[in-house]
Amino acid sequence: MQNNWKSALESTIRKTIVFFHRQQWKEIFIFISFVLLAFSFWLLQSLQDDSERRFEVSLRYKNVPDEWTLSENNPKTVSVVLKDKGISFLYYVWNKRLSSMDISVADLQKTPDSLLLVTNKMLESVLAKQLIISTSIIFFEPNDIKLRYDMLSSRLSQVSANISITTKPGFQLSDSITISPSQVNLFGSSKALESLDQIKTKPIALDGVEKTRELTVQLDLPTGVKADIETVKLTVPVEEYTEKTMHLPVHCFDIPDGYVLRMFPSVVEISCTLPLSVFRELTEEMLEIMIPFSEFEENQATGKIPVRLTRKPAWVNTIIVPGEVEFIIEHHD
Repeated sequence: MQNNWKSALESTIRKTIVFFHRQQWKEIFIFISFVLLAFSFWLLQSLQDDSERRFEVSLRYKNVPDEWTLSENNPKTVSVVLKDKGISFLYYVWNKRLSSMDISVADLQKTPDSLLLVTNKMLESVLAKQLIISTSIIFFEPNDIKLRYDMLSSRLSQVSANISITTKPGFQLSDSITISPSQVNLFGSSKALESLDQIKTKPIALDGVEKTRELTVQLDLPTGVKADIETVKLTVPVEEYTEKTMHLPVHCFDIPDGYVLRMFPSVVEISCTLPLSVFRELTEEMLEIMIPFSEFEENQATGKIPVRLTRKPAWVNTIIVPGEVEFIIEHHD
């Protein structure tokens, strides 16, 4: 079977060689070779000759003042005719050197009819920086550009962090997340700004955090609204946490004369979770349970009252055991 396939392949190759050795195919091959050679000479000659060529160049408007918005109808491209050798044009096409031009709006002068004028001289100056020395600019179309713009309303808005955080076991947020700056100036139409008393950052997620992180995050701006800054700095304070147990008496204030309040128990256990760095700073004097007598009266039917801390540092998380105490109110005339 293998020999049959080998014989068939060899036969096909021989027939193909014989076919292309015929006189007719020799003449066609010679003709094609001369055509390709002639085309190559023509291409080389054309690349060395001076010629003119039109390019469509996109306009990118940069450095627009925050309080302005440019009209959507402003020109987005200019047509420019250049003169140079063909090989130079091949260079421009290959490297996309003439795909766009940047126009700095902040540098433009206003016209008497409150438009912004981009002169032919400005266009030439910007474009010339992208051209090689042998290229000449013949003309632009349009010759001058007048940009329309509108003044925007502004509003000072608070920034909030759109962030989700998970920490490694034994680590927690040690304080609130800080945002710098905490306020930004927003610019847009009055309608777009009327409900933007707060602006969020782009969503961001942090997983397995074990130390304080500083992040630069973009603002999540609605369509048609811009801000005087594009990013804010978030500081996410994360520390290793530990536990500390304390015992604290339950106090009552505003007990009327002739009344005695008895609690069971009168001392509760406070289990504190706090950053390791401030473990030694936490003392019983920084915690307090102080409940008004009126609340005991409101709960007299059950004889039980929930216990809560009325003073504690913000960086301490606590669990009180027991969560409620029993009590008796005695009245002596």
